[in-house]
Amino acid sequence: MPQTPMIIPIIIAGLTLGSVLVSKKRTLSKKKLLGVSALSGILNLGNAYLVYQLLPPPTFNRAGSQFSQFSQFRAAAAASSESSFYVTSFIVGFLLVLAVVGIALTYAKFKSHKTGDELEETDLEEEEPKLEDEENNA
Repeated sequence: MPQTPMIIPIIIAGLTLGSVLVSKKRTLSKKKLLGVSALSGILNLGNAYLVYQLLPPPTFNRAGSQFSQFSQFRAAAAASSESSFYVTSFIVGFLLVLAVVGIALTYAKFKSHKTGDELEETDLEEEEPKLEDEENNA
């Protein structure tokens, strides 16, 4: 079975993060995040289909051996292998974008709250000594 393709989800995650960073809000709704992740999964599924059709896994046919009588079993195993490859490709495409963009947005949100709290504390610390100096001078 070929390896699960991951280039399309990486490109979509980069485009999504780039568009979020350029916007003024720097946020992304949950519906849009799930939509982008689903789109990535579908495109990755299409990519996996093309990979499987253009580069099929090698099959071994031993004519005259005991394995040739199990041709129906081999066909069923190949079909389940192909379907599991497609399912895995969709899941990888969906979860990769969801994880990368979700973690980046969570980090940005956490970082903005942390810097916002630090700015408020430093502003208060700077204002308090000024008020005390003005009271001492008066």
